[in-house]
Amino acid sequence: MRADLPAEALFISAILLTIVSLIVYGLIIKRLLKLIKARAIWIFPIIASVTLVALAGFHIYRMLFYFPMLGTAGPADLFDLIIGSLSLARIETFFLLGAGLFSLIGGVLYYIASSR
Repeated sequence: MRADLPAEALFISAILLTIVSLIVYGLIIKRLLKLIKARAIWIFPIIASVTLVALAGFHIYRMLFYFPMLGTAGPADLFDLIIGSLSLARIETFFLLGAGLFSLIGGVLYYIASSR
């Protein structure tokens, strides 16, 4: 089994662009929080970007380690490789969920702080 390189490059570039946008979002919120005298809300988008970095690391590891081995695995090893690949995919999904939740929490807390 081979990874689709153009699709993987597009996925990784989209993750990197999202990481950069979350960092910029956090820095903008940090500057705006000085105006309303609130603090520490800007850290949530930064935590979300760090979670996306971990997601990208797990994804690259899965593409470099599991996918080449799935193409050459025998019947005895195939089940273990599929289970390992799916468990890493589950971890990636939790990282993506965590990044979304941290970003959402930061936005909601900023909305609450700026509404007062």
